[in-house]
Amino acid sequence: MGRERLERWLDSELNVKRPVNAIIKGRTQVKVSEEVYHGEVFDASGWKGKATWVRAIEYVTEPLDKEEIEVTLDERNPTGFGWIVPLQDKTLVGAISLSDPSLFIPKVSKRVLSVHGGAIPRVKPTKNEIPSIGDRTGLIKTFTGGGIFGIAELLENFANYDKISKEIRKQYIITKILKNTWRLSLFWLRMMNEKTVNVNREFDFHSFLLSLRRL
Repeated sequence: MGRERLERWLDSELNVKRPVNAIIKGRTQVKVSEEVYHGEVFDASGWKGKATWVRAIEYVTEPLDKEEIEVTLDERNPTGFGWIVPLQDKTLVGAISLSDPSLFIPKVSKRVLSVHGGAIPRVKPTKNEIPSIGDRTGLIKTFTGGGIFGIAELLENFANYDKISKEIRKQYIITKILKNTWRLSLFWLRMMNEKTVNVNREFDFHSFLLSLRRL
């Protein structure tokens, strides 16, 4: 999915007020300054509450002549990772970390076209009284930080919330275990070095090349 193009399209299609201090008064009412709007309300105001925040940076570079997705792990970056995702017209190169992700971005010999990133909450999902979407729900993949899948599932059917929430809670527990046993986990993962792993729901691609560097 071209996220930047999607955001531009949404901006052109939606009547957006910014900056704004909106107060949700109920399932059918929102107050903005002195104006009151009526209609079906969805809360997309971002995560509220405590969280373990991780940071991510991604470079968009010129295309690389390779087909595999490469994931890099480092003993100095517990429960974080780097990635190289080659696409037809560009390459996505980045890292996610509890500290400074720029230290763990894989090196590629291609020109950087753009840079983006931000903070991602690692949390247990919270069901809200007002129908919610995006980070507000906590339906964020705990390890990878992916949130688009949760939005897609909810847009298909809001009844999917409980099913997705159960899966995210499992990921949350696994990630906590990984954090406490990071070096031991990397020792086990060395056996998978340079092997192609087929995946279904956890990643957005059918396979990736797992490469463990500096272990």
